[in-house]
Amino acid sequence: MHERRLERGFTLIELLVVIAIIAILAAILFPVFAQAREKARQVTCLSNHKQLGTAVMMYLQDYDERFPVPGLYGSTTVVGTAQTLGQTYDYQDRTDWRVTVNPYIKNVGIYLCPSWENEDEPIWTECCSPKRIGNAAKLQIRRSVAGTNSWAWGGLSASRKLAEVTRPATIILFVPSRYEYPDLGTWTLNWNSWTGGGRGAFIAHNGKGSYTFYDGHVKAINPCATFGNLNWKPGDTPPDDYLWEWWSGPDPNVLAGWQRDCYNIREYK
Repeated sequence: MHERRLERGFTLIELLVVIAIIAILAAILFPVFAQAREKARQVTCLSNHKQLGTAVMMYLQDYDERFPVPGLYGSTTVVGTAQTLGQTYDYQDRTDWRVTVNPYIKNVGIYLCPSWENEDEPIWTECCSPKRIGNAAKLQIRRSVAGTNSWAWGGLSASRKLAEVTRPATIILFVPSRYEYPDLGTWTLNWNSWTGGGRGAFIAHNGKGSYTFYDGHVKAINPCATFGNLNWKPGDTPPDDYLWEWWSGPDPNVLAGWQRDCYNIREYK
């Protein structure tokens, strides 16, 4: 007569222990995976910024070391309409630096950060109400990059010359932007993004955004750190750790308030 052999399975306690171990490992590893993925996106974003910087350097060589015309320029006359996502947009014959530099790139994809939340956004609006778009949208140029106010601000009377920049290796040329404007200035450092979720105006990867400098090099920096230590007096010329402007006049007391607010934005922590 054969002896019956009993197979022993897992007890409930053992099963719960295994599940608990898996949950602990997942809690440890998932953030690491997310950081690694964001690091890969940062590398892509830095590469895009590097290509934009190279394009501007080529433009400078062709136009007597002058930067593209700042701000939005051209006719505001409506020259057509576009239907997208059930909304009507007016086409205006307006242009900015993104259109001017585009012939040196011929790849509009590099304007788009891989971490941009609205990846299916069809066009880049240049005004909020009414909805209007210019030639940048016609070329399918998407948001994610803006010029700094030191050269791209629409209030400048003419395009800047490269010789005006006294320290090109420490002044920012391009910033990672969530906004539709062709330029952003220091006053936007503490802005919260309209996309919500504790985000700021500048797209960051693991707390650092991609920045292009006037000499063409790129670097990942915490947006709040672009103001530096603010250790100068009102009216003095800012030191090299202030990465926005090279001329005298910025008030460090005002900037310090914006910087404090910036460090409270969750994305930059």
